[in-house]
Amino acid sequence: MNGARLGARSIIPRRRRSAGSFLRRHGRQAVLFVVMLVIVVIYVMPTFWVITTSFKNEADAFAIPPKWFSFKPTLENYRQAFIDYGMLPNFKNSVIVTIGSTLLALILGTPAAYALSRFNFKGRENLMFWFLGTRMAPPMLVALPFFLISRQIHLYDTLILLVIVNVLTNIAWVVFMMRSFFDDIPIDIDESALIDGTSWYGALGRVILPLTAPGMVATTIFCLIMAWNEYFFALVLTSVNAKTLPAAITSFLTVHGLLWGPMTAAGTVVMLPILIFTVWTQRYLIRGLTMGAVK
Repeated sequence: MNGARLGARSIIPRRRRSAGSFLRRHGRQAVLFVVMLVIVVIYVMPTFWVITTSFKNEADAFAIPPKWFSFKPTLENYRQAFIDYGMLPNFKNSVIVTIGSTLLALILGTPAAYALSRFNFKGRENLMFWFLGTRMAPPMLVALPFFLISRQIHLYDTLILLVIVNVLTNIAWVVFMMRSFFDDIPIDIDESALIDGTSWYGALGRVILPLTAPGMVATTIFCLIMAWNEYFFALVLTSVNAKTLPAAITSFLTVHGLLWGPMTAAGTVVMLPILIFTVWTQRYLIRGLTMGAVK
């Protein structure tokens, strides 16, 4: 009888300890979940506000209390932004500059990253540091030289100038990111391709690039986002003809006030292409960012 009592007493503390550890473990998870939820709401709410305001009329946009869902959607703001205020050419300029600069940055930066990864030559690390150093300089430092040079060679307010500037901006990221992806692939694969009779260019194009396709996609998405959202150079180095959509949004700041409806409509159009493209290529983006994490 006494043994049974002692056994029961010994079981009770164990149950209490297990229950306490269970509450502590799941309590931490609950607190972490709440913190993450608050962070997500903080980041998502401005985007949600911009998108919903773009479909509201002026009365609903400034209603108090705010109308989050109980409003009648309208496309009037989009009509004003892209027809009355002529934002369609600016959208076209953004597409041309983004695609053109991204392709050129990949074409020029990928072979450079491959050479820095595979060939051991004097000053290799210094050259790599120089590439990264081009991104350390603030844009304000090089804006005036770009402006003066572009006026002298008659490239001011042209798409060619914006493409060149975005290539110079993104090529450092291409070299930095692609070199890390190339470093994760053993050089034995290149040497096997060379033994089979191909050249270094053939090894890069036929063997290595297919293996680094996820990394290439991640780099492409990064360059697209940087070029599409570029604002400062598009504002300083253009006036009318080559102005991109992010820079053209400033035209909604008028002497009569800020035109919230058309501005949020243009802002939504700025956000959606990159958002849709990123979601569409999310599988490759995650593979590219985690490439080489597990050998």
